[in-house]
Amino acid sequence: MHRLWKFLKNLMVVASAAVCLWCAAGYVQQWAKEQGGDALLFAAGMQAAPASSPPSEAPQQQDATLSDEPEPFLPDDGVVPFHSDLLPGASATPEPGRNTGKVEEIHIEGGQQVDNFFVKDTTESGTDLAAELLEDPAVHLKGDGSVEVLLYHTHTSEAYVKSHQGFYYTDMENRTQNQDMSVVAVGEELKKALEARGIGVVHDTSVNDTLFNGSYARSWEVLQKNLSQYPTIQVTIDLHRDSMTTQEGVKYKPTAEINGRKAAQFMVLAGCDADGGWGDFPDWRDNLRLALRVQQTAARLYPELARPLNFSNSKYNMNATKGSLLIEVGTEVSTVSEARYTGSLLGEILGETLLPGQ
Repeated sequence: MHRLWKFLKNLMVVASAAVCLWCAAGYVQQWAKEQGGDALLFAAGMQAAPASSPPSEAPQQQDATLSDEPEPFLPDDGVVPFHSDLLPGASATPEPGRNTGKVEEIHIEGGQQVDNFFVKDTTESGTDLAAELLEDPAVHLKGDGSVEVLLYHTHTSEAYVKSHQGFYYTDMENRTQNQDMSVVAVGEELKKALEARGIGVVHDTSVNDTLFNGSYARSWEVLQKNLSQYPTIQVTIDLHRDSMTTQEGVKYKPTAEINGRKAAQFMVLAGCDADGGWGDFPDWRDNLRLALRVQQTAARLYPELARPLNFSNSKYNMNATKGSLLIEVGTEVSTVSEARYTGSLLGEILGETLLPGQ
């Protein structure tokens, strides 16, 4: 009897040990699955400790352009925070040792209402914008594939960032020769959208801003060369990227949400020479009428994508044709993806404006 009891006792000990080993094996298996095979080898003393995942690299901005335009005015009204519960926010951490400033995502609105859109008129010219909207633009495209639109860039090197972080580095460069990261990429999207409607487009990507001064003189030569080579051109578009920084160093990122996706707000600038001071800009009203129609179409197709039309006492080579437009897409802290998206949407807007109903 004593031997039987001793045997049963030993059997119970062995059984308990087996259960513990089974549980421990299951735990180790789950831990190895979560941590990876290298972690298991490390626990067994067969490998050095696994390295932690490297932090994601902060996107680097490319070189930025200097402008010989007057500094863009910072709107003193119409600037409101951009809010979207549907879209992800910025979560990056700045690199140690680099100074940063804040990026504020905003939506720009305001100005004088004309029809279904808004205009910021700083000309003091007394121009009746509602009456000008009723006048037909001087351009009438055929949409037969012949070259009727010229895209070019006075400041070809104006760049965007790769991703939105909520901050910028104060030593950042915002001009680039990588045309996949600049306004040239936006021009390509615009070109494709116009061509999809049968509008012939030439996109001149000549770099006109290698020097601070003379960009507009060089882009004027680009304009004249193309107008001579393609006499069927009726509309010329100088595509830019804006820049807005407050006195506190906050950079504004004008943004809209279109179909659940972020897009960089764009701004159309229309020049004015009401008093004849320029002397060579008699057809400014024709450009204004086209710009007003573009703004009207944008408000109908994609509300909030366009900033208020900027109507100012300026020329910026818009005296080249009766269908000259200057368009700014986003700022240097807009992402290239957002800007390219805007380029495609802008192509739809311009296509509908230039060939309505087609």
